[in-house]
Amino acid sequence: MHCYRLIGPLLAGALFCLSGLAVADADCNRPFPGSSQQPPEQLRQIAKKCDRAEIANLFYNRAYHRELLEKFQHLHSLQTLKPNHDLAHYHTQRIFIALSEAFAQRAWEQGDGQALQQLNRQYDRSIEIAEYQLKGYDALAARTRQAPAKP
Repeated sequence: MHCYRLIGPLLAGALFCLSGLAVADADCNRPFPGSSQQPPEQLRQIAKKCDRAEIANLFYNRAYHRELLEKFQHLHSLQTLKPNHDLAHYHTQRIFIALSEAFAQRAWEQGDGQALQQLNRQYDRSIEIAEYQLKGYDALAARTRQAPAKP
C-alpha cells in the first residue's frame, strides 16, 4: 500500500516532464510560423530543449532580436533632445526580419537545407545593426546595412 503512494506522484511527475518535452519538440521540429510571436523568455526555453544547433540558434536569435527592438523603442520614447528622430530604423529592422522569416519559411517547407542557416545569418546581421544603433553608431550601422550579406 505504501508503495502505491510513491508510484502515483512519480508517474504524474514523469508525465508532466514528458508533456513539456513534447511541446518543445513540436516547436523544434516546426520552427515556423507561430513560435516567432512568443515572448523572449519562452523562446529561450524552447531553444534550450532543441537538439539541432541551427534551430536552437534561431530561437535564441529571435529572443535577442525582439529584446533589442524593445530596447530601441524604449530608448526612442525617452529621447527628447532629438525631436526629428523617428522610428525608421526600428521599422526597417522589423520589416527586414519579417521578410527574412517569410522567405526562410517557404524555402524550409520546400526542403531547402540552408534556409535556417541563412535566416540565422540575417538575424545576426540585424542584431549587429540594432546594437550599433543602440550605442549611437548610426554611421557604422548604415555602413553595415549597405554591406552585402554573406552568402
